Amino acid sequence: MIDGQLGLLAEAADEPLENYHDQTGRTLFVERTQTYLDDELTIQSGQIAGDVPKQDERVMTSGHEIDVETRTVSKTVASDWVADVDGDGWILAERTHASDLEHEPDWPFNEFQHLCRTEISPVRLKPWQFVRNQRDADRDYVVKMTTRESELEDVSIEWGKGALKKDAINADVGVALTTHWRDMFVELVLYSSGYLAIWDPGEMKPELLGRFIHDEIIPVSYLGDGAEIEETQQPHQTTLDDAESDEGVDA
Repeated sequence: MIDGQLGLLAEAADEPLENYHDQTGRTLFVERTQTYLDDELTIQSGQIAGDVPKQDERVMTSGHEIDVETRTVSKTVASDWVADVDGDGWILAERTHASDLEHEPDWPFNEFQHLCRTEISPVRLKPWQFVRNQRDADRDYVVKMTTRESELEDVSIEWGKGALKKDAINADVGVALTTHWRDMFVELVLYSSGYLAIWDPGEMKPELLGRFIHDEIIPVSYLGDGAEIEETQQPHQTTLDDAESDEGVDA
């Protein structure tokens, strides 16, 4: 499975990423660089490593007395990543550790912020717009899960047969579906928080993943606290095939 948080650069980098390491333990390994669209789109992938703070406890006993000493130590961690830093200006990586600094993004985006020399902010996504884009492109897609906030500020989740296309186009929290894209089926889940996971194909090549993010995810991403959703209904009259799709295929 491919998953992670999508981060957006405040400004696109002048050049693609390069291998890097320093005395602090910050290390960037660029495993692959692939260009598309007459060199206008450069997709890179690799690994990044760095030190993060970790709370360490030391327990000491003396008779029936127990003394617990807590201290902050450094721990080296690593994460895979896929990015287009000099085009659309995005990075997909697993956000594993929170930053102690208010002005700094969580790890590993704080490391990328240092390397790219520009601010990086986790983006939010519009699940409902992603579904509408699949519908408007007349693609073959199957909804597996929809989740949205109700008027009572509760979150409702529908799975299987209960996850309908007419609900997915208004899903403001998250959606899971399978869609036909570039002669292949992609099964994924995306949440408004900016989290994206692709279950199938499980071994999607980084350059293909980059194209998918460029074509399908970046157009439904945004910065900010929230986006208003203009609720809509299916634009066409429901046919027997549509009803069978919502009742059976979406299971």
